[in-house]
Amino acid sequence: MTSFQDGERSPWHSFLPQETSLQLWRDREFRDGTENMAMDEALLLCADQPVLRFYAWQKPEITLGFFTPTSTISGRQEPLTRRWTGGGVVEHGEDLTFSLSVPRRFLASATSAGDRYRQIHEALALALRDHGLPQAIAAPSLATTDHSDSPGFCFAEPVAWDVIDTASGEKLAGGAQRRSRAGLLHQGSVRLPPALRTMDHEWTSTFASLLTGRGDRIESISAPSPENLAYADQLKRERYSCADWNGRF
Repeated sequence: MTSFQDGERSPWHSFLPQETSLQLWRDREFRDGTENMAMDEALLLCADQPVLRFYAWQKPEITLGFFTPTSTISGRQEPLTRRWTGGGVVEHGEDLTFSLSVPRRFLASATSAGDRYRQIHEALALALRDHGLPQAIAAPSLATTDHSDSPGFCFAEPVAWDVIDTASGEKLAGGAQRRSRAGLLHQGSVRLPPALRTMDHEWTSTFASLLTGRGDRIESISAPSPENLAYADQLKRERYSCADWNGRF
């Protein structure tokens, strides 16, 4: 079991720099795609420290990667929202979704997109192994390592460093990233058995601790700042609810 006391440094090589605090937000409001995508981007642009947000969905929806053509989901009836991050098509409703927003000053400048993806998913896989999925691993693959513009359905086929269950061969988690002048936004989708598919499960706290490497560097929050919420509302109205944005490709 991966555990360590407050103030004790984990032997795990954490994703965030040593002594970095991480805000953990279990967002209990069921939002639609426009609200969820706007909130994730606003967290990156407004927060002054890393934030790990877990969230759910009002109803089944689809999100598209930034470059994914809308023709990829021709004939589907679910509401769709285009993400700010890359990747392909993600079907939401039966998944637990998270975002990790990291301001630029907390990122190692020499780390590649593939390395960041691997580090986040290795921490996620270790947390899942500790809490009920002993066969979960972040697996290297012969598939593409490009997480920016893949047009396919996210859970149809794993790519390098996705989280898989080696017992069943099923993909458990995938993600998409975007790095900008503001920092890094990673959005992840996790498909788990019902008993683990809750943001209150212990694996979510373990995942947060592994990202920082210390149990006492996690600050649970009930909501972001009012300025953050206001900016998310603006992004929802001016971008994510607009046909020009969602149908741009």
